[in-house]
Amino acid sequence: MTKNKINSPLSCPILALTCFALASQTAAAEPSFPELETLIASADSNLKIPGGSVRVVEDGEIIFDRYFGTFSEDSKIPWDEQTVVAIASISKSVTATLVAVLVGEGNLSFDDPIAKYLPEYAELKLQNSDQSIRSPTIAECLSHTAGFPGGTMGKLPKNSPVKRGDQAEVARHLATQGLAARPGTQYAYTFRGYAAVSRLIEVVTGRPIAEVMREKLLSPLGMNETTFTLGVSLVRRLPLFASRAEGRSDEEVAAQIERYRAERGPFVNTAGSLISTPNDLQRFLQFHADKGLVGSRQIVPASVLARLYRKQPATKNYGLGFNLRGGGVVGHGGATGTSASADLKTGRILIVFTQAGSLNARPLISGAAKVMYP
Repeated sequence: MTKNKINSPLSCPILALTCFALASQTAAAEPSFPELETLIASADSNLKIPGGSVRVVEDGEIIFDRYFGTFSEDSKIPWDEQTVVAIASISKSVTATLVAVLVGEGNLSFDDPIAKYLPEYAELKLQNSDQSIRSPTIAECLSHTAGFPGGTMGKLPKNSPVKRGDQAEVARHLATQGLAARPGTQYAYTFRGYAAVSRLIEVVTGRPIAEVMREKLLSPLGMNETTFTLGVSLVRRLPLFASRAEGRSDEEVAAQIERYRAERGPFVNTAGSLISTPNDLQRFLQFHADKGLVGSRQIVPASVLARLYRKQPATKNYGLGFNLRGGGVVGHGGATGTSASADLKTGRILIVFTQAGSLNARPLISGAAKVMYP
């Protein structure tokens, strides 16, 4: 059986070894899981899932890697190892991990009230009430128990201030809307807590959230193709947008991207707008499986990361940015039809990518999880 390993950015000081490592990433893995092959064959024949990929990693080595289909029903672009995807809510796990980095550095605490950094949250009220309530904590924001109303950005009206403002304006707007419940008492899945925390990070660091994410987490982990920012080359490799770029020059695609940015406003949705690759998410999950180590460097204390995997009050199976499957398995899914998980006890990693939507991708994702985490 051929095994491939994604090397950490700190583990290959010699250029020749680096080149070898990069070449090995794309080498084909031998079939090892007939149940997965059956699931993929079924998905490949299902027109609701035009294309996708499934990767399994054990002990840091790729033992199963499959790419199937095309970007869309109408596209002839094959889904392969160069494909990048909108990972949607898997972004929450990445953002929560960034918070863990800052906690490990002593810049903040999971239990800090967000009003400590964002004064607009010091005098919150319950919606439709004059009752004053306390500020939610960072942990409550990351576990969807801060008291914000549930809902995703996609459900907001086009003229919502959230879709026009920057991080600071969005955080202030959310504070003026009040909370739907007292912090720590109810679970309501939403982007809002992450919006507040992303602004808090900007206040603490004095820098834009995307820059902090790159410097503190993505670059140290070698996640060089994970980003909030669309570029021409990435758009051509991104199934959700590639069809719009086919047959167009780079200049035309760049103009399309600028129009898209203008329509969406400057707000960076850290709860759902990252794009990434299997290689990068493997690095991310391996980092968690290795308890915060990258090579010989401890990026985050293991004790700090462990807080992310602790079931939070008022939730059924949610930590801080991670769903808790049980038995040591943690991860997250995305509305675009993506899933990334790791068994922290065995080190096994499962990454399933489609862009077909969570409902259409559910049989593949849940089926693969049952095979990998029986």
